[in-house]
Amino acid sequence: MLTIIDRYILREVFKTFMAIFIVILLVVLVQGYIRILKQAAIGAIDSQLVMSLVGLRLPEVVGPITPPTFFLAILYSLGRMYRDSEITALSASGVSTLRIFRSYIVAAVPVALIVAVLTLVAEPWAKKTKVELVAAQQQQAVELSTSVAGRFNEFSRGDVVFYIEDMSDDKTRLQNIFVQNRQNGKLGLITATEGYRYTDQESGAKYIVLTEGRRYEGMPGQRDYVVGEFQQYAIRIDEAEEKQAKLSPKQMPTSALIGATDIHMRSEFEYRIMLPVAVLVFTLISIPLSKSLPRQGIYGSISIAVLLYALFFNLQAISGAWMIAGITPAWLGRWWVHVVMLLIASLVMLYKSPEIGRQLKRLVGPGQ
Repeated sequence: MLTIIDRYILREVFKTFMAIFIVILLVVLVQGYIRILKQAAIGAIDSQLVMSLVGLRLPEVVGPITPPTFFLAILYSLGRMYRDSEITALSASGVSTLRIFRSYIVAAVPVALIVAVLTLVAEPWAKKTKVELVAAQQQQAVELSTSVAGRFNEFSRGDVVFYIEDMSDDKTRLQNIFVQNRQNGKLGLITATEGYRYTDQESGAKYIVLTEGRRYEGMPGQRDYVVGEFQQYAIRIDEAEEKQAKLSPKQMPTSALIGATDIHMRSEFEYRIMLPVAVLVFTLISIPLSKSLPRQGIYGSISIAVLLYALFFNLQAISGAWMIAGITPAWLGRWWVHVVMLLIASLVMLYKSPEIGRQLKRLVGPGQ
């Protein structure tokens, strides 16, 4: 059952959290949107995929930006309570610092669980889906995207050669076409005024459908020489077998990483666990770090907080590189980063809140 103090602290920290979170999320999404637009502008991706890729960017970034955002939210909200003497009033009412700790841990636990779902489920799914969308778009356009108007183009391992006088900007509509194709050992020539790409929905076979043209088959002067006219004529294009894109560890579902022996997969799995744990670790750091005297600014604490998270961010990268390179033993992995941050949290706690040290000593017992 949440008390009045719990509800007040929860309201203050989540109000600040949402304000900071929305600003950071918009900045990150806009940066990602600009990068995707640049890729679309140079033709690396289809313009129709832009909004889908931007949408998939959302679950990718929410998990990583949540721990630092929650860290700053606690610093700001609790620092304001110190400046406004609300913590002094609570202490005078018999509310200990450890009691305030409990309220913030209550707030941190659901945030850590949400981050866990995002990093373990949503983020790898989004990365995998992005790879599949881009690969499908590239496979779909591979044949006609390599076609150039005004030049002979060869498909189906040489069985189909055609010349296109002109084509639409999206390369799906063709005009004034000359085709040489080989069927059952017989060579045929086809001319048509227009054509377009077609994919059979049931079989998945791909065709180029020609309209209003003529077909010449056989050798001129021979009795089996045939000339025919058609309204529509479909030529199947046997594309190279589509290969399943190999997923990197970052794109694999978490279930595929659990128990893996590959060092890259183990490193990625431990990274996904680090972020939800970081929410709890930085909650412990932020509470004593927020302590300040009335009317004292909080910018010094925020500067220290930024440095601490920058340290954590760099230790994340270093731990992964060391684990893969074998510098740190496999059993240690990347977990030592949290131990380092907890030690820093303990030092900050003892420096900023010496009364906590005295209370911990009383909990351990006078005989220790």
